[in-house]
Amino acid sequence: MKHTFAIAVTVLPLIVGAAEAQDFGAWSAPANLGSTVNSACDEQHPTLSKDGLSLVFASTRPLQAAMPCLPALHLWVSQRDSLDSEWQTPQPLTPVNSPYASVYQDHAPNLTTDGHWLFFHSTRPGGCNGGTTQELWAAHRRNKRDDFGWEPPMNLGCVLNIPAADDAGPNFWEDEASGTRYLYFTRNLTPLNPNGFKIHVSTCTASLEDCNGQQLWSPGVSVGELNSAGARDTRTAIRRRDGLEMIISSNRTGSTGGLDLWVSTHASAADPWSIPINLNQDNSDKGGDPVVNTAANDSAPALSWDGETVIFFSNRAGGRGGNDLWLSTRTKAGGPK
Repeated sequence: MKHTFAIAVTVLPLIVGAAEAQDFGAWSAPANLGSTVNSACDEQHPTLSKDGLSLVFASTRPLQAAMPCLPALHLWVSQRDSLDSEWQTPQPLTPVNSPYASVYQDHAPNLTTDGHWLFFHSTRPGGCNGGTTQELWAAHRRNKRDDFGWEPPMNLGCVLNIPAADDAGPNFWEDEASGTRYLYFTRNLTPLNPNGFKIHVSTCTASLEDCNGQQLWSPGVSVGELNSAGARDTRTAIRRRDGLEMIISSNRTGSTGGLDLWVSTHASAADPWSIPINLNQDNSDKGGDPVVNTAANDSAPALSWDGETVIFFSNRAGGRGGNDLWLSTRTKAGGPK
């Protein structure tokens, strides 16, 4: 692996990263996904299937609408018939979730591009730390169009999930040119400190089935150029079409309120990431309306495969209650290719 995560980022990657980011225009003003998807409970940490027809997210919503919000997050899916159709009523991912009466969290789903794997983190027992910390898990399905055909989840192993740390927010990307598989995630070595989360990456060169099933993921390494000092650097989204853009969540200096969305780019998988810039600043640099981030928490982005849609959660005004899912879009500079 050629990443140099611990070194300072040079001027060249910053220039290249800025050029790559100009492939797209500015993000639109975010719109709430509406009352079918969002409830009075928390909806957050989404992931989109490659075809854009399945939206998986974490929620504290109850199984029966008249009941109060649950104390723990579980995974839900909303489907639609086409990209122009409305999202349908979310359904629980029962084959993946912990029992609903439990306090175990099932959180931060991330679908692979081929649709056969779902990464997430959970505090369920059966992992490396006895349910005392958040750990990285994965589930497999044979039919990528069957959102309820998931096999029993598997823990990703004790090389990746380490003792006394929270390992959370997985984000998978495969470099087809080199055959290297990357699993970005966020790690907190001081779980009682909400700002202790820092972005890490693990790699594997075996098949994804073996990486997960045989627990072949390498130890996590801090991605120094994406992290800041003393702030929370957490859930990431990568542009899966080419892997050249990353949106992260952070409350670092320069944020507009709580957690903000920040963007980083690099020229290739072998190059360091550029120092992230606030998405509001990125929008302003492209001549668009800068207001993507607000004084509220704007966090946990999910990018569509083509990079033209981002869905994230926010507790900004105008929502249905708690954290809601919001959507913003952009177009490629120069129009569709």
